[in-house]
Amino acid sequence: MAYYDNSAYDFERFSSPARKRETQPEKRGFEPKIVRAPKKSYKQQKEENSKHRKKIIRVAVLSLVLLFMLGGRIYLQVDLTEKIRTLDNYNAQIKVAQSQNVALNNKLYEIMSLSTVEKKAVDELHMVKRDASQIRYLSIDSTDNLTDGVRTSE
Repeated sequence: MAYYDNSAYDFERFSSPARKRETQPEKRGFEPKIVRAPKKSYKQQKEENSKHRKKIIRVAVLSLVLLFMLGGRIYLQVDLTEKIRTLDNYNAQIKVAQSQNVALNNKLYEIMSLSTVEKKAVDELHMVKRDASQIRYLSIDSTDNLTDGVRTSE
């Protein structure tokens, strides 16, 4: 039988002794010096402030110009889109009107065709179509001549 020892998992054996807090070594004669900017005169402060104001004004003006340009671009794009949509609506209306025009022209040609007019005259108005023998032509020249069915010229 094998003997299992859990001592391999005893992590306390491997831990290092507690460390002391490390502090910066103290060097004798070393004292940190605080370097301060030399005091500026009133005139120098005023010049620096005016430079900063000018920069701020430039940045503000530039940002406003860019903002207006962006807003104008967006407005123009929306306006263009709306006009294109309106144009598409008008084109659709034109196509509908053209198709109605074609349909109405076909109906007009059907109604005004010679066969339709002749059929309506015979069927509804009870008119009779003449034969060739019933047609007489008049020739108007210096003399009035009446001929039967044949046009003559003298």
